[in-house]
Amino acid sequence: MFNTILENFHIEKIYATIKKNLVYIFVAGILFALVAGVIGSRFAYRTYTTDVSFYVYSNPDNVTDSGVNQSTGEISQANKLITSYIQVLKSSVFLTAVADEIQLQGYSAEKLQRMISFRNITDTAIFIVYVSDTNPTNALTVANAISDLAPSIIPSIVKAGGFRVFDAAELPTAPSSSIGTIQIIIIGFVLGLFISLLFFFIRGLTDTTIRRVYEVEDIFRIPVIGKVPEKDVDKNTENKYENIVLKDDSSFSHKEAYNNIRSNLMWSREEKKCPVYVVTSADNSEGKSVNAYNIAKSFSMIGKKVLLIDADMRNSKLREFAPNKDKKGLADYLSGSVSKAPVVKVDNAFDAIYASEEFKDRTELLSTKKWYELIDKMKEEYDEIVIDMTSLRLFSEALSLAKSDAYYIVVVREGVTKFVRTKLVVQRLEELNADIIGIIYNGISPKSKDYVFRNYKEK
Repeated sequence: MFNTILENFHIEKIYATIKKNLVYIFVAGILFALVAGVIGSRFAYRTYTTDVSFYVYSNPDNVTDSGVNQSTGEISQANKLITSYIQVLKSSVFLTAVADEIQLQGYSAEKLQRMISFRNITDTAIFIVYVSDTNPTNALTVANAISDLAPSIIPSIVKAGGFRVFDAAELPTAPSSSIGTIQIIIIGFVLGLFISLLFFFIRGLTDTTIRRVYEVEDIFRIPVIGKVPEKDVDKNTENKYENIVLKDDSSFSHKEAYNNIRSNLMWSREEKKCPVYVVTSADNSEGKSVNAYNIAKSFSMIGKKVLLIDADMRNSKLREFAPNKDKKGLADYLSGSVSKAPVVKVDNAFDAIYASEEFKDRTELLSTKKWYELIDKMKEEYDEIVIDMTSLRLFSEALSLAKSDAYYIVVVREGVTKFVRTKLVVQRLEELNADIIGIIYNGISPKSKDYVFRNYKEK
């Protein structure tokens, strides 16, 4: 998962993920705030703190003599006594005496121990006792009890030095610390925002679905040779693919997409008598068959004599684009069932060999000598050959031409293709030194920033 996040990490993707889920993030913040408000009302508190200061003398005779000034040595000795005095004040014996003195309901020695803290003022003979409570009056009552009881109890236990109250406790008027319901609600809201943001951040960066062209360009070293706009099938027509297949009267943007692909293919390839293009993808439903057909059609539209071979014996689609009543096809010829290659004219300068309707899943035929001989023979008769192969992630027959001089075209589809799966396909082809000429980015949204004709109005 970590590698996927690193590969998928892109500022623009993070921004898009947050933008897409902004409403959910905000709603999560509100829900957390409501829950925090309900639960937090029980935990809201205000704490009031008062303190009493004691001055320690090394000589007990000096406690009542206000005219005596302690020397540095005496202060140092007094400072050492403070630790002992504080230990007495912490003891259950002393705190039990305080509890008996104040007579407040629920104020046991254990509770007083949690309420009281101490601080020794460095390089002085002064130490401070702090008393904190949610009730300011009770805090003062406890502090006063400590002031009253300490002078009689401490000397009875620590037989050295003496002390007096230096600064008496006062009623605290403002809380020393507090957290209210409003604060808890705000904390809940912020926490909800953070958790939901983290959730969508991780989900977005672990989602390997391709949604923008830059994701393909960042991950693969293979050029994107074309961007084909999304076209919906029309189920109300006799041929539901009528709007998707390339025709002479197709829209300008649709034609231009394949004009660009055709131009990039012609400029990228070496000079050959008859180039062979193998169109594949990682999975089904990514549009490889439609693109194979349209690439062949695009070449035929400039006068090239083109042959399209439907070699996808597992999931053939060609008959849906260009209906053909003859059920004979490629598998019939390769198996010897028919003696002549079943070439069918689709359009002017555009021929096709369909997959067999009777011989399905005979993919082993694509590894026979006759298959390669058929391609070599057709090279003599045509200017361009386009082969619609199976999806390569699960099936290996598309590799049959990897070591030939064929060019591979990998089709990805916006919002459908997972780049981790396409990576496996590309890796398998590269391991066989296959010539991958480019990637077709299929199904791009007409509103996408990556689509050059997004502002173009069809006439």
